[in-house]
Amino acid sequence: MSPMIADATAVAARATVPTTPKPTLEITEETSLADILRAREAGLGIRDVAPFFKQALHHFQSVGQNLYGRTLLGPSDAEAVVEYPYDDAQRDMIILASNNYLGLTNHPRVIRAAQDAAALYGCGSGSSPLLVGSFPVTKELESKLAELKGAEEACVFATGYSANVGVISAVAGKDDVVILDRLAHASMVDGAKLSGAQMKVFHHNDAAHLDRVLERNRNARTKLVAVEGIYSMDGDVAPLDQIWQVVKRHDALLLVDEAHSTGVLGPGGRGAAAYFGLEGEIDLHVGTLSKAIGACGGFVAGNSDLVTYIRYFARSGMFSTAPSPMVMAAASAAIDVIRDEPERREKLWENCRFLHSELKRLGFKTSAAPSPVIPVIVGNMKGLREMTLELHRNNICVNSVPFPAVAHGSERLRISLTANHTREQLKRALDCLVQAGKNAGIV
Repeated sequence: MSPMIADATAVAARATVPTTPKPTLEITEETSLADILRAREAGLGIRDVAPFFKQALHHFQSVGQNLYGRTLLGPSDAEAVVEYPYDDAQRDMIILASNNYLGLTNHPRVIRAAQDAAALYGCGSGSSPLLVGSFPVTKELESKLAELKGAEEACVFATGYSANVGVISAVAGKDDVVILDRLAHASMVDGAKLSGAQMKVFHHNDAAHLDRVLERNRNARTKLVAVEGIYSMDGDVAPLDQIWQVVKRHDALLLVDEAHSTGVLGPGGRGAAAYFGLEGEIDLHVGTLSKAIGACGGFVAGNSDLVTYIRYFARSGMFSTAPSPMVMAAASAAIDVIRDEPERREKLWENCRFLHSELKRLGFKTSAAPSPVIPVIVGNMKGLREMTLELHRNNICVNSVPFPAVAHGSERLRISLTANHTREQLKRALDCLVQAGKNAGIV
């Protein structure tokens, strides 16, 4: 066939192949981030999706239903002054949207430690951890974290997210399997993807199903099971005693993400492993310094061999600037406060039990048991946006969690409690929640 005939044939063939129409995007009351993700998967490019997304944001902002990006004008506490561009004035709001569980972000000892470290070492670390990014306060904090977790050694990261990504991708690899609870945090999922290992999922908090998944993957070189101590969206506690037995039976490694349980759960606030009497039995504790510890950063604790390996092979640590020395000092001081002021943890749980029992009594759909994370299930985007806006106008700041961050039909308000909340603040919040719930038709 001549080149001319071949070219003509190719042109004719292209002309007869039907083109798939691009998906269309339309702003409705149910529009969410999921629509953007589906559009990308259906073939729309970033040049099509980004302008629509910005237009959708402007629409929901104009009607007061995009309340992300509110700015605190003071410490993250039980009550704070909040600025939002679409309000006429600043608002003094009850904050039910902070993970500052023990109220340590502005504790005098924590602030003073950060100030002293900044004066002595400066604000930034200036280098990666393995080069010259570590300071005496870094080593002091790692020692305290290891002791808190009943482990041989600990290593800090710049964030909790980078800790999970770095640890999982360093420990697992080709021919390995990472097995995650179905509700595992995005950082665990991303770490598993980066590792190159197979990724499997077991039913939420279901040790029997985990047993079956491990049995099906018994030939994997390394089997890493990853769960959370307290789950970030449902607020429930993993049955670590059951999970640990299954993991050991299959000679697997167990990673527990203690982001929401460190400082909160177990004797001395030592976390979920301590709560279940499993100190010294967990292979890897991963956690954050940004919640009950009131600073910023992440960590891993475990036996010295594993932690040393992770220091050198966790890419999110190796190729990132080390955490600030003043932040390390603040976290170190916060651990001392957790030890010296157990009444903070007691007050936190008193608040959790009160609010949870009242929500149940008032007819809200929520979690089975109290914890510092209490979901209020709304079940649809329209109701979620309406409730969040009404609460905002009544000076109650609460997190709005849409699909796909949670399953479709379980869109929710995510309440986070602290030790600093007063009973009066919680009663005021409950009154506003009831009215908003009635208006949205969920109570």
